[in-house]
Amino acid sequence: MVYFKVPLATSTSTTTIYTPDPSSPLFIHSSDIPRTCLVSIPFNGSGYGGWKRSMIVSLSAKNKIGFVDGSCPKPMPNENPAMVCQWDRCNNMVISWLTSSLSPTIAESEQYSETAGSIWKQLERRYGTVNGTKTFEIKRELASTQQGSLDVASYFNKLKKL
Repeated sequence: MVYFKVPLATSTSTTTIYTPDPSSPLFIHSSDIPRTCLVSIPFNGSGYGGWKRSMIVSLSAKNKIGFVDGSCPKPMPNENPAMVCQWDRCNNMVISWLTSSLSPTIAESEQYSETAGSIWKQLERRYGTVNGTKTFEIKRELASTQQGSLDVASYFNKLKKL
């Protein structure tokens, strides 16, 4: 952690700026841009498992998974106000990535969430529950699937998708 005292342009006082180490989840890289969609197809209400996996991979690659899984909690304001500001910046970046990776209708329902973690939990509650009817349909389709004219790779991919 690096701290700098920086003079404010409009005042004679100074403020502390927190500059995280590049390996910290609080580090924002110059390529981290708001409104970037981290997945190839935004989530529209179906295929939650695949979308969730893609988001986990993308957020992990950007070292921001802690904002959705709770392992990077917001620091207490009395610890270091500059670090709290940096956490807010990163949280807002992750919120932007999450909402950009959702269909407009779903994103609109999440627009007033305060943290990326709360968005993640709400989506998990809404779409991540096991649907007994869907499970039955998939098992029935698996049982009736035949290779037929498909080559081995295509047949395997079809089974894997189910």
